[in-house]
Amino acid sequence: MSAGDDGFSAATEVMAPAKLNLALLVGPRRPDGFHEIASLMVPVTLADRVLVERTPGAGLDVACDVAPGEQNLAAKLVRELEARLERPLEVRVTIEKHVPHGGGLGGGSSDAAATLIALERLFALELSARLRHDVAAAVGSDVPFFLWPGPQLVMGRGLLLKEVTLPDLHLVIAIPDLGLSTAAVYRWRDEDAATTLKEFVPRARLLSARVQAAQTVEDVAALVHNDLEASVTAREPAVAELRDRLSAAGALVAAMTGSGAAVFGLFANAEAASRARAALAPSRAWCVSDLQPAAPRRPRPG
Repeated sequence: MSAGDDGFSAATEVMAPAKLNLALLVGPRRPDGFHEIASLMVPVTLADRVLVERTPGAGLDVACDVAPGEQNLAAKLVRELEARLERPLEVRVTIEKHVPHGGGLGGGSSDAAATLIALERLFALELSARLRHDVAAAVGSDVPFFLWPGPQLVMGRGLLLKEVTLPDLHLVIAIPDLGLSTAAVYRWRDEDAATTLKEFVPRARLLSARVQAAQTVEDVAALVHNDLEASVTAREPAVAELRDRLSAAGALVAAMTGSGAAVFGLFANAEAASRARAALAPSRAWCVSDLQPAAPRRPRPG
């Protein structure tokens, strides 16, 4: 990218991957209003493209077909970082969307994290690991996950992260023609099967142990589960129908991701995933792999 008059880069582009919750356990509501969770999350190769350009004197502009302007999480990220650094960061953020909106795939959160990474590059910011995490967490619970590449165990309200190692994964993501409210889905779960902390903690510990012991694709398949799925499929049968189509197409296991409505199937290899994707037509579906780390990891907050 070209440099500006002050020597800083004038623009930079960052890919913003979608995420899948291969496992999602949901505990009770916390005092802050969020739920306790334990989740195995992976970033995947389905991704938005985020271009951030310095615009001295022009303020902040976010161009996005889904959520333009100040309502976008990328704009909230810029404003949060400006407040903490006590300086303006005048940029235009252009988000080219490929991750479906409203599917539980974390596209908006990933766009915000990509914006933070771009700002660090554009303005040569040397942010501490703690500041990066805190800025991201202030914008949304999923945002810190996207600051560090690769699969992670996610705990608490989603802000406690632990790197894990998994085998290569080949997946198909599919999404029905509907969107779901995250708040509504968690409310349905509370109505259907409220969980106490005493019940949740042993399950979370067991998930952590099983994830760290997983060595094969079959081991990962045995971990796949989503506590929110039953409440969603009881109210939105299209989600169950699409999940079952993935199973029928040869998935080792299929499930809903996050709060839905997207579902995924885990396959033994890339060829099996490709055949399943073709069999799902005309559904909106994508063959993806897990996204392996592409750059050295930055230190996490201590």
